[in-house]
Amino acid sequence: MRLFFVLFLTVPLILIARENPFVEASEQENTTKNVEVSVEPKVSPAPKPKIHPQRPQVKSADTAKTQSKPKVHPQRNAYKKEVVNYAKARFVFRDNSAYIETKDKIIRHFAISNPPSIVIDFKAASDFATKRKELTTKPFIKLEMGAHGNRYRVVLRLDKVHQYKLDKRKYGQVVMILD
Repeated sequence: MRLFFVLFLTVPLILIARENPFVEASEQENTTKNVEVSVEPKVSPAPKPKIHPQRPQVKSADTAKTQSKPKVHPQRNAYKKEVVNYAKARFVFRDNSAYIETKDKIIRHFAISNPPSIVIDFKAASDFATKRKELTTKPFIKLEMGAHGNRYRVVLRLDKVHQYKLDKRKYGQVVMILD
């Protein structure tokens, strides 16, 4: 008896229900009759340029001239930049300088003549595999970094023996080649 009553209530609901309740009735009729409806995309007019009240207005011929020439900053492109990211430190190499971004303190630093290199020891408990990276920014040839118990060592291989200076910065150290 219950089954008959449930069927009696659900059958009319199934017959009344539409396929997609979010489609309007006119759209649903078009789809059920297999009528193709082509909808053309709406084309909005091009936005007008914003006019700043305090800046002088530039004519369109002037903007075409300025847009054809890319602005090049002479000092930014004069120096080649190379970035190396490791877990303990981030290195940014430029001509004659290497920025070592790390929170760790320097224990010592020194230069070696054969092979020409600068060695910097940082105090931090470390355990990672030795990392080596060939560099293309002169005078730096190779970056090597290795863990040694309670410290890690950074070795900057150079193309020849150079004088250097180490400067402390807010977020790390800068190695500057002096000659």
